[in-house]
Amino acid sequence: MAGRNLIVSLAVVCLWMLLPVSGIAQTNSAPGAAGGPAEATKLLQLQKESPENAAKLLDEAIAADPANFRLHSYRSFVASRYAAAGNLPEALKQAEQGCDALLQKIEEPLAAGLTASSVQVYYSFARRAGKADPGRVEAALAGLRKAGTQSADGQYLQAIAQLTVLRSELLASGGRAQDAVAAIRDELQLLRAGIEQPASSEKAVLASARLLQALQLPFGGQSDAEQEAAKQQLQELFTAALKRLPESSAVLSEYLRVQGSEASRLSGTDPEAATRILEAARALAAESELKEQPAVKAAVAMYAPLDRRIESARLQLQMIGKPAPVLDIAATAHGTPVTADSLKGKVVLLDFWAIWCGPCIATFPHLNSMYDEFHSRGLEIVGVTRQYGYEWNPETKRASRAEGDVSMEAELAMLEEFMKHHELRHPTIVTPKESAMQKQFGVTGIPHAVLIDRQGNVRMIKVGTGEANARALHDMVQTLLAE
Repeated sequence: MAGRNLIVSLAVVCLWMLLPVSGIAQTNSAPGAAGGPAEATKLLQLQKESPENAAKLLDEAIAADPANFRLHSYRSFVASRYAAAGNLPEALKQAEQGCDALLQKIEEPLAAGLTASSVQVYYSFARRAGKADPGRVEAALAGLRKAGTQSADGQYLQAIAQLTVLRSELLASGGRAQDAVAAIRDELQLLRAGIEQPASSEKAVLASARLLQALQLPFGGQSDAEQEAAKQQLQELFTAALKRLPESSAVLSEYLRVQGSEASRLSGTDPEAATRILEAARALAAESELKEQPAVKAAVAMYAPLDRRIESARLQLQMIGKPAPVLDIAATAHGTPVTADSLKGKVVLLDFWAIWCGPCIATFPHLNSMYDEFHSRGLEIVGVTRQYGYEWNPETKRASRAEGDVSMEAELAMLEEFMKHHELRHPTIVTPKESAMQKQFGVTGIPHAVLIDRQGNVRMIKVGTGEANARALHDMVQTLLAE
């Protein structure tokens, strides 16, 4: 499960890496380049068109400029449009076309990164379709390694690292966890020489950092001690690299990003440690001569949302064992109206969610399972949401943002259809527009689950989706029902 989530999350990031529209307008329309403003305008239309029309526009652009290999990377975006529309076979077809076209150009330096990202996106859809043949990632790695032997500046190393992680994840999902970890460690060993060479040092460091971060993930079955060792190696890598490459904004900004990631990981369980990490990272950036570099400023700017999350985590930890804030209810959708009195003496699971939140929807099966198992024993599950101005399309059976204002009655009708479509068993309350309830419960990210015992005290808070959170909530519900 963790491995699959890794591929999906990386694929989402890569989709945006593949769409450098602002850069397109600044290039010339020479063969193989991205084209000029006219092309940029046309490609921007992909974001506004239906999947079918977007695919047609892209086909026309490729036919008009077959030497422009960058155009093939846009297949990934069209594929995502098809997937969002529920057409996975066509999504996979588009991703496959883009991947295969770019594989033909993989030895060209400007195509290497685009190819690696397209391969990554292809596998995100292939896994969902049950067709994750490792042949394409093997071909891509072979092409990159061949090109790398003819280049001394390490320009292919990051793409190789990206696909090494992908290949390892595929190995692990196929039951070859030891081979998966060994592949990453072998690549790290190869990168050591590149780190020592001035021409390739920066790219070798960044590639090594990607691999060491992968070793901290559980997809290869690494023990806690092994994951901790990889984390220590990553810190040592950056400590040495920051001294060796003091003029590299890429290394500094990646270090700052990694520190932010670690602070984010700790924010929910140890907000004080997370704060210390961010304070040290900010101080390092402020003292650096590179502090005004865009990449460095962007990395530090990402800490602001973390500050809010850390403060929210402090509030959440302070809430445990104390009376829950009062519910602020404007209306109830999908079921009997919820009131404070109707929940007295019950174990209550509050699920803060939104109609547009994919991870929230991913938790619905877990919520239904707990409802079926525990409702008759005294568990009440209550969704909590706001008015977001969405309407229901009965033909597509999807909710979408309305163009004008949406009344509470219309919003409730949309929620009713949405919840029926997902076969949810429990009701959802809608809070008033000016409600402070979400803030009082420390909500900064959704899904946000709060478990309240029969006496009305908060006993557990979990943010996000995943099997670990689902198990923790399930076990705590059992405990609270037995008290």
